[in-house]
Amino acid sequence: MTCDEKLQELRERYRQYDEQANAVKKKSSMFDGFLGFGNDPRRDPCHGQFYEDVGNWTQAFLTLSPQPQQAYDAAYHLLTAPRTCATQESYWMMYAAQGWCRQLVDRLDSQGCAGLQAVYDELYPKRDRLPVHEELYKMLKKGAQHD
Repeated sequence: MTCDEKLQELRERYRQYDEQANAVKKKSSMFDGFLGFGNDPRRDPCHGQFYEDVGNWTQAFLTLSPQPQQAYDAAYHLLTAPRTCATQESYWMMYAAQGWCRQLVDRLDSQGCAGLQAVYDELYPKRDRLPVHEELYKMLKKGAQHD
C-alpha cells in the first residue's frame, strides 16, 4: 500500500466515524445520558474504536516512511477534520485524535511545521487547547525553527 492510498484510508475512516457517531445520536432518546442515566451516546464503543483506529493507522502509515509532504497531508487532515467534516457527535473524539499528530512531527520539514502551526492558530484558540494539544503545538513551533 502506498502513502497516498493510506491517506485515502484515513479520510474514509473519518467519514465513517462521523456517520457512525451521528447514527448513534439519532437512535438515542433525548433523555439518554441525562444525569448519567440511560444509554449515553457519548459512551458508545464507536468513539473509542475510532480513536484506536487512528492510532493504529498512524503506526502503519509511519512504517511506509512517508515523505515530508505526505506526513504534512496526514497531519493536516488530523488537525482540520474536527472543524471541517465533523458533526457535533464526532467533534470531540476527532479533536482528541489530534494527539496522534505528535508522531508525525518528526517526518515534517520546517515549512510543514510552520504551516500546521498557522492552521492550529487559526482553528483552535489557545484557551480551547487541552494539554495534548499544547504539547503538539510546542512540537510544531520547535520544528518550524529548524532547517
